[in-house]
Amino acid sequence: MKRFFSILALVAFTFALVSCGDDDNNEVRTWPETITDSKNYTFEILTSANADFSIPVTMKLEDFAQLGEWTGKVRNAEAKANSFIKIAGVSAGGYTFETLTLQVEGTNIKRVFKNVKEDGTFNTVDTDLDFLNSLAKRLGDRSEIVVKLSGKTDKEVNKNVKVSINLNVLFHMK
Repeated sequence: MKRFFSILALVAFTFALVSCGDDDNNEVRTWPETITDSKNYTFEILTSANADFSIPVTMKLEDFAQLGEWTGKVRNAEAKANSFIKIAGVSAGGYTFETLTLQVEGTNIKRVFKNVKEDGTFNTVDTDLDFLNSLAKRLGDRSEIVVKLSGKTDKEVNKNVKVSINLNVLFHMK
């Protein structure tokens, strides 16, 4: 009988010890394989005649509201075909920009517009969308990038000239 109680006490002690272990709350969290979202970034140009200008804009994954709590789960990103670059206010002001350059800071990722005399929307495959796709990929890799708009104009820009990047991105999740 003594042996039976000893074995029973040992089994009870073993169960008590095992049940007091860590309570792992290993919730299985599911998130989508892809998320699509868009964000518009705008550069406003105000500059004196024949002066070089450089305007930085910071782009962050957290700017894309649809990513929500999953910004850390982005594996890579790609710009969709409806992304575009828009230049506005040039025609109305009668301005001429010898060049307008959009460049991801610290990289060779850039898009150069030459002899800009009028407004326009740009999303051609080989130039604009390649640039926007490289920009989206870099953003997906780094979670934050700085894009600079630089250029020079022949006369003072005292009315808003705007260059916008409308980035519609397909995010692939880890």
